[in-house]
Amino acid sequence: MQSKQSFIEGYKCFTDNVGAYLGGELSRLNNEAYLGSIQTEIDNLTEALNAYKGNANPQLKGLAAEAWETYTFNIDAAAKQSVERATQVQSTGLGSVDVSTSWGDDYSLKFYKSGDKSAFAQGHSLEYAYQRYIHNLQDGVDIPTREEYLRQSGLDPNTDMSLCMYEGQARLIPSDQIKDAIDALNKRIIREMNNLDNPDRMAVAERLMQVKDKLTDHISGPNGEYSIPLTEHESRILADQAREGKFDPARYDITAAKKADALVICENAMKAGLNAAWISALLKTVPELIAVIKKMVRDGAVGIEDFENVGKAGVSGAKDGFVRGLLCAWITSSSQLGHLGSTMQSATQSANFAPCIGVAVVLLCQSVSDGVKCAKGEISTKQYAYNIERSLYVGVGGLAGGLALQAIVEIPVVSYAVGSMIGSLLGGLTFTIKESVMMSLCVKNGYTIFGLVEQDYTMPDEVRKKLGFPVYGKEEYYFKEYKRQTYEKQTYHKKTYDWQTIDCIILKRGVIGFRKVGYV
Repeated sequence: MQSKQSFIEGYKCFTDNVGAYLGGELSRLNNEAYLGSIQTEIDNLTEALNAYKGNANPQLKGLAAEAWETYTFNIDAAAKQSVERATQVQSTGLGSVDVSTSWGDDYSLKFYKSGDKSAFAQGHSLEYAYQRYIHNLQDGVDIPTREEYLRQSGLDPNTDMSLCMYEGQARLIPSDQIKDAIDALNKRIIREMNNLDNPDRMAVAERLMQVKDKLTDHISGPNGEYSIPLTEHESRILADQAREGKFDPARYDITAAKKADALVICENAMKAGLNAAWISALLKTVPELIAVIKKMVRDGAVGIEDFENVGKAGVSGAKDGFVRGLLCAWITSSSQLGHLGSTMQSATQSANFAPCIGVAVVLLCQSVSDGVKCAKGEISTKQYAYNIERSLYVGVGGLAGGLALQAIVEIPVVSYAVGSMIGSLLGGLTFTIKESVMMSLCVKNGYTIFGLVEQDYTMPDEVRKKLGFPVYGKEEYYFKEYKRQTYEKQTYHKKTYDWQTIDCIILKRGVIGFRKVGYV
């Protein structure tokens, strides 16, 4: 009977542990992949900026800004689980794109000292670039024609030279220069449009209007992704850090924990809780289904109440599994995000983290439940301690069994679940054997095990009666009955000699109650 009870307790603990374990492990795996994708983009940002170590280019702040806008966009895209990405082109060709994107938008970046300079630099024409090119040629060098210049720059030689070098591109400038840039563009556009003496100035006005329409301080994606805007001063600081190879994203609060989307983390936790719920429900209904099948084989029929028991077991399992699974998922997610300290954050990288958290949560839930019962007087303090100790044996047994099998057979989730079931059953059996041995020692030697076992030395009523001591109690009181006196004829009785005997009473001690030893 004790073996059967140990099996039931072990299986119950196994179902509780599996629900909690699944909640923690599934959440850990989902968050690990999600946070890992964000960390990859953060590492790309760090590598791109620190790659400029020792670079003496006076325009390094522009290159640093290109890397910053590119990879902060990719970080946000990873946090939003978007497939869109930006790419730093790093080309110096005529009108070349500074940042290209997977959805087809291109960006030109200009980080000058003032808003008007940054804006006007975005509106230069191909003719301006050609005149600047031939102005910088050394003496004696043949001056190419416009067609030759366009051809050697990789453009169609028939391209209109009045077009903007960055035709079709978005124009990205420092965030603190946007207002000044718009004001400067508006004034220049009005002046060029009112220049009636030179109709060609209308082309200049059109280029500047294009710059104004496409002016921005960040990269925007089609699904709400965006890069972090950068001021001109911040770009210079960034360039100095990159030149020294000391850029650290954590200085700018760029970490996987800070950039992770709370909704994604909550969604992963909810999915883990739901998975734990249906697994726990399934495991809880297995014993009831077996009982229904056995009854059907034995009696040839089953009643509606049998199926009601199956449904009740499933609902109970789903409820408990969801609560434990969600609690483990919350603890795991908080640990991975660093909210519970760096030690816990490092521990989440181990495959043993979820099993340990699962057992801890099950023991916590059990202790709280029993504590409430103890406070209500439904169980005694000794029974409370007994339940905690039993849960500890079974839980640790399940943990050891699961980890042992997981180390031998590397099948995620399944190997731990099977090993945990075996370990839980062995843990329950071990506790039963330990309890029997402990009570035997207490019976024999009078131990109390720090007050966990009660020793009762009160003599049984039956023994006190035989010894002639009065025994008082409700069951000892009898009402006297009135009897009518009758005459009885006296007869002679021959007296016989009765041998006197000594009645020997041997008292034995044994278990007479819950962890209570006394005379039996």
